[in-house]
Amino acid sequence: MAYILKPDEKTAKLFSDKTRLKILELLSEKELTNSQLAGMLNLSKPTISHHLKLLLDGGIVKISRIEHEEHGIAMKFYAVNPNILSVEALKDNKLTEQISKEIQEAMDARSGLSGGHANSAFLRMLKSTILNTGIDMDKPFYDAGYKIGVNVISKQVKANTLKDVLKELAVLWEKLKLGTVELVSENKIKVADCYQCGNMPNMGKTLCPSDAGIIAGVLNTVCQKRYSVKETKCWGTGYDFCEFEIKEL
Repeated sequence: MAYILKPDEKTAKLFSDKTRLKILELLSEKELTNSQLAGMLNLSKPTISHHLKLLLDGGIVKISRIEHEEHGIAMKFYAVNPNILSVEALKDNKLTEQISKEIQEAMDARSGLSGGHANSAFLRMLKSTILNTGIDMDKPFYDAGYKIGVNVISKQVKANTLKDVLKELAVLWEKLKLGTVELVSENKIKVADCYQCGNMPNMGKTLCPSDAGIIAGVLNTVCQKRYSVKETKCWGTGYDFCEFEIKEL
């Protein structure tokens, strides 16, 4: 899912909570009551009420209608507020389509993306800004990378075994000027000169979830197996390289 927000920090911070994200995913499909949400998420009604109040106060959701039961108890139905939040499938996101197009063009031209150093600097500035707001964007970045891996990068890979796919990914990574990849072992790769996090300070967390998503998307598509890809080392955790561990599920 792709979340398109108004540029308001207070509103955006509401999305750092997993329970509120789950509530929004359910409300994006249909309007629901507090009781229905509590049952679907296996949480107490007071807990759901707390999160709904925050979302209501932030204008993210709205009361779509009120029905009265036999004993006069008001039953409120909640829905996503379309004036604040647009929830849509990632494949329909025009921005994602444009990014995919530019990556494909760069690969077809057998050259990296233009303005390499400047683009990397701006990317790191953007990542630093997001981190400073306290918003947890790992899952949206991972999901975006996964879609790119499935729909774009995987089409350039001819191999279908883990070892050979990783070798081809290493070549593609350098061609796109994303970094220099070293195969440490069959289930571990190391990336130097990372375009995303290179020279970033120690932030106490890994910073490249979109890269993990790309790798997972490619592997799951071309190997026809399910893999988990986790970044374990990063400039953001005090190293001068990135390291990803790959496990078959």
